[in-house]
Amino acid sequence: MVGVPGRSKACVTCLKRKKRCDLEKPFCGTCRKARVECGGYHRPRIFINNTMEDHNKQLVKKERGASAGTSMSLSSGRSSDSSDTDSNRSSPVSGSDAALLMSLARSAYQTKYMDLWWRLYLPNGQRLSKVVTSNAMGGWLDAIHELHFKEPVLENALVALSVTAVGKQEGDMYLKEEGRRLYGKALQGMAGAMKDQKRATSDAILTAVRLFSFYESLFGQCEKPAEQARSWQVHNTGDLALVASRSPYSFISGYAHQLFCDGRTHLTMSCLRRRKRLFLADAEWKTIPWLKHEKTPRDHLLDVMMDMAGLFEDTDNMKACPDPLKKEKLRQQLIDGFLALKYGLLTWQTLHAPDYHPTYTADNLPDEVDPEDLTGAHLMTLFWATSIVACSNLDSLCAPHGAEYHVEWDLDEFCGDIVRTLPFFCHPSMGLFRQHVAVYPTTVALHYICAAGATRLVDERRILADSLYDPALAGVRHFIVSMKDNSPVDFLK
Repeated sequence: MVGVPGRSKACVTCLKRKKRCDLEKPFCGTCRKARVECGGYHRPRIFINNTMEDHNKQLVKKERGASAGTSMSLSSGRSSDSSDTDSNRSSPVSGSDAALLMSLARSAYQTKYMDLWWRLYLPNGQRLSKVVTSNAMGGWLDAIHELHFKEPVLENALVALSVTAVGKQEGDMYLKEEGRRLYGKALQGMAGAMKDQKRATSDAILTAVRLFSFYESLFGQCEKPAEQARSWQVHNTGDLALVASRSPYSFISGYAHQLFCDGRTHLTMSCLRRRKRLFLADAEWKTIPWLKHEKTPRDHLLDVMMDMAGLFEDTDNMKACPDPLKKEKLRQQLIDGFLALKYGLLTWQTLHAPDYHPTYTADNLPDEVDPEDLTGAHLMTLFWATSIVACSNLDSLCAPHGAEYHVEWDLDEFCGDIVRTLPFFCHPSMGLFRQHVAVYPTTVALHYICAAGATRLVDERRILADSLYDPALAGVRHFIVSMKDNSPVDFLK
């Protein structure tokens, strides 16, 4: 039995740490001062059958007329009383009854952990509003709720994610191992699903691949740290293949449209890392899926960001070119390309940028995450990070040749704004959702600060180091390190 509440009213984290809790709600001050993630005050009773086989053995004994023992309840959270025992002895259980009871037990098991998962994952543990889901990667949640009943692979992936997350939160090795087992089962199921053309092109299978990718970004370091980013990349490659197998017209409406819009974010990050051109940057993929929907500010920003992956690929080709004249021509084309990218970012800043400025510190965080701040922080950190990358590449192309270009932005200020947003991403009630929004801007700020040297951005360097070693951003830090791209995390300390 996990998480049975005793007489103490302390939060979950203080109970585990054996510290005096000040009982502040929704998150206690003791955890804030210790800079650990507060587990809150909800400690539901969870009763677990170790295996379905054990449950089946109990049912067989009953069927043979053996005296009934007490059974564990996964849904009600209480053991049987004497009246329950009398009713259990009244009649043997038939084969169909056994199958039904096992099905109910399995359903209750899944429902319990999925409920706990959403509380761990969602900001404030609550359903996201339409404004947030359209601008901060939440549109796929509706698809998960509706489609996981229809596709076993998706259901297994969701249960695996839920059990592993709860196991990690509770420090329960059994649950973490069970989550890994269920994850492996989901991966095996995917192999079978891909042999069925109808299933392979369904929204449910596309959603399952997204969950695989997210699982790796959260928990891939549990077994082999060096494999985390590689596994994440493999699932993203599969995601791209599934999207490419369908027409852009198939993503015009419904869950397909939500999945497409949300998926563009992590697929863009994946292609930026691989430095390979992305087919989603083609004109038809930037227009057709929105024939029935108006683009959001995030959609417009991703349209600009996608072009950067192709410029990275062209940069690598230019550097490898042995012909000096052709190399110079390619360099000039790249400068034009990055200038066009920069103009696109300027246009987005003028037309679509939210009114967001980082104002929180680790000592003055609000009680809960404000949805408007979440949207603003996500969009603006994406914008600041992409602007830093674009302008840094322009500088590397122009400066060695004595060329200059007009800079409208203070990149040090942009980096500082990203860093000053990190305490907000570390907010105790941000939930595991932070993994979606924090990795890319944090990586860019990290490299920019380390390239600037020890005498510049001193305060920002300190804030970044404190944030990266905050327990709340442990998953982000592990993932950045796993990328093995000379990530200088340890040099901040």
